[in-house]
Amino acid sequence: MRTIRSLCLIVTLLFTATLTATENTTQSLISGTFGIAWLDGDGTVRLHDGEKVTEPVPDVKVYAILATDLLEEGSDQLIYLDDARKALHIYSFKTQKTLGPFGHNVRTMAVGRCSADETFLSLFVCTFSGDSFRWTKEVMNKGWISIPGDFVQAARGRFDQRSDLDDFVTVNGEGNVYVYSTKWNTYSKVCEGKNIVAVLAGNFTASPGDEIAMFDKEGNVFLYQNRTLEDLGQKAICLAVGRNNEGLDTLYALNNEWVIVRYNRETKKWEIGPGIGGFENAGIVIRGTAEYFYVTDNNLSQGTKNGSSRLSAPRTYVFTKDGKKFARYRLQPVPFKPYIDELRTPSGKNILRDAPWDHLHHHALMFAIRVGGTNFWEENDPKAGKQIHTRVGATYFKGVKTVEGELRWSVPEEGERYQTLVQETRKIDLVQEGNDVTLLDWQTTLKAVNSTVLGDEGAGHYHGLGLRFIEEMDKDGRFFTDTGKNAGEITNGDERLTQCKWMAYTAKLEGQPVTVAIFDHPSNPIPMTVFAMGDAGGPFAYMSATTNFFRKPMPLPAGETFAVKYRVAVWDGETSPETVEKAYTDYVQERQKSAFRPRLQRARPARMAKFFQNSPFFP
Repeated sequence: MRTIRSLCLIVTLLFTATLTATENTTQSLISGTFGIAWLDGDGTVRLHDGEKVTEPVPDVKVYAILATDLLEEGSDQLIYLDDARKALHIYSFKTQKTLGPFGHNVRTMAVGRCSADETFLSLFVCTFSGDSFRWTKEVMNKGWISIPGDFVQAARGRFDQRSDLDDFVTVNGEGNVYVYSTKWNTYSKVCEGKNIVAVLAGNFTASPGDEIAMFDKEGNVFLYQNRTLEDLGQKAICLAVGRNNEGLDTLYALNNEWVIVRYNRETKKWEIGPGIGGFENAGIVIRGTAEYFYVTDNNLSQGTKNGSSRLSAPRTYVFTKDGKKFARYRLQPVPFKPYIDELRTPSGKNILRDAPWDHLHHHALMFAIRVGGTNFWEENDPKAGKQIHTRVGATYFKGVKTVEGELRWSVPEEGERYQTLVQETRKIDLVQEGNDVTLLDWQTTLKAVNSTVLGDEGAGHYHGLGLRFIEEMDKDGRFFTDTGKNAGEITNGDERLTQCKWMAYTAKLEGQPVTVAIFDHPSNPIPMTVFAMGDAGGPFAYMSATTNFFRKPMPLPAGETFAVKYRVAVWDGETSPETVEKAYTDYVQERQKSAFRPRLQRARPARMAKFFQNSPFFP
């Protein structure tokens, strides 16, 4: 009988410190005989077989995956839970067919050998209603085997040396940890009152049975062994298990500074592991005598102790500091333009709304203008322009700090061909100074391929760096500027155009006020005119820093450039004009940063890593 451990399936657990104990906490990065599979942020399963990236179950949104040979085919299947029915599915790579759906309302699952009368493996599952079951290939749709218990996460382990069956360590909805014995069909308490959100098992100390590693809601890591719970003095975002030269398991953590560390059981200290930072998820896969470290931020990288290489392009970059998410830059899937789809207050509230039904082209925080008569703002025209990344990368230091890259602004021609009008160099920085405000800088430089014109006279003021706010902020908000009020030209209903150094908007979010401001920079060649709407009974709130190109287009000769830079500031609470003015003054007085010069640099084992790639996803 081949056990799970012999499959070399060292499964990654993804948990953030903000998870509650009632949320699903099943694996999101796994390995099997088919290669490596992981979940993108949008619930798409992606797989790397060593040569290429594929989507084995396209058009299905998934929230949990496992890999094992449930069907006894001699190779692993992909086990997944779909987001629509919360049902169990089994994808066979041998037959290239999916079995299921089985059941519904399934919250989490684990796999192991649960019965001495059976040679095959079982799934250990729990539903959102609190019922627990055991599922095998023998029962299929005949009825699931009921077992006691209610848990939100489980991991396989061997805790009873008198039994050759697998046990499961579980976390219930209150964050308490128990071990379920499949031999005796009973639970035994491990710890209570610790608000645990993640557990895994491993043989870390050469003891007769497995130990239990776990971390709580605040990210504190604990190790349970010999009936003692030990605080390991580390904060983690996720945990994983590796194997050392002595055949013992090694505990790894992706810590709250986004660096992989390993626990040295002899010195009882944490050591820097491969040192790859800036990712949301990490896992270790054993191939022969080598350990491979996989880290993901909606993308997959592979590395050994001698270096690392990107296996696929990212879908998003998440801006973080001290383990907290502040913004997210979306690269894929974006039919027309990449953009910031999340921007958060210091307390973590997202202020942005992406592609609402009334204006599908409003992509949260985006930058677009008309170029050479082509509309890069709206997207309902077959001739609408596209912004296509040709190169992109991120600078990591205790989390993502900067995303920078190059884009083609292109117009469709016959067939699938595109003509590039301008080339953009884009740089977005998280400038998180202190804990009272979130600051995000956006810098864009456009270079004409051939002589062209920026803007289109009479085409309207919809362009620039625009923000579409989350729906709750659409009503009862208030705009104000450095003059103390929003007193610009009124046009098209309640839409207003105001030339100003900065404009701010205050509205309620989750019942409490938040304030968002956009700052012009004195180096910009054209003073900022803000298009704003929503404070006079309009259907929604919007704010955009424009260049007034709809009134005075700007010729751009071939090879010449046009550059602008803006800052977006976000506060919790109702911020005063004096506070906004102080933040604006700090912005314009900052020393000018050196010009961005993209270059290729390989990821290296250090606390800071910088990646660039020519991506297979970007034509």
